[in-house]
Amino acid sequence: MRFRTALAVAPLAAAALLGTAVGTAQAETASPNQTPATVQAAESPTVTVHLDDGANGFEVGRAISAINEDNRGEFVRRAVDEAFEASGGRYNVILMNLSQGYEERLESKRLYANVRWGSINYGLWIAEAGEFTNTGDGGYINWGFRGWFDREGNTVRFHRP
Repeated sequence: MRFRTALAVAPLAAAALLGTAVGTAQAETASPNQTPATVQAAESPTVTVHLDDGANGFEVGRAISAINEDNRGEFVRRAVDEAFEASGGRYNVILMNLSQGYEERLESKRLYANVRWGSINYGLWIAEAGEFTNTGDGGYINWGFRGWFDREGNTVRFHRP
């Protein structure tokens, strides 16, 4: 856990040393028995990481919280891309509006986070494989995904790269 905490704090310290603005970002790393870590920036989405098993949750949260986007569909698309890149581009990513119906059967989950954009709450999953079905409304305003998958209607079957 010390290793993960050191990695989480280092980017903020490096940014401060380099004079890079990081806004009002706050970060904590939580063990499974602690409260979830939160990354939040003023006038930006809020990301609360509940599970981080090697997906670089701090960087994922920081990247998403830095998105300044008024268009909901564009926010979802950018958030998925940012999460994919920040987690190393080696896992499947899905972002889903939690007020819509869905069935999640993902395997080898690497990260789960809640993402709040305005009044909308999204779930963010990063996993190696599995299946995800959107049983609610589709479109980029409600869900987006990236990785290695086959899609049939509103069901996405993710596989390992």
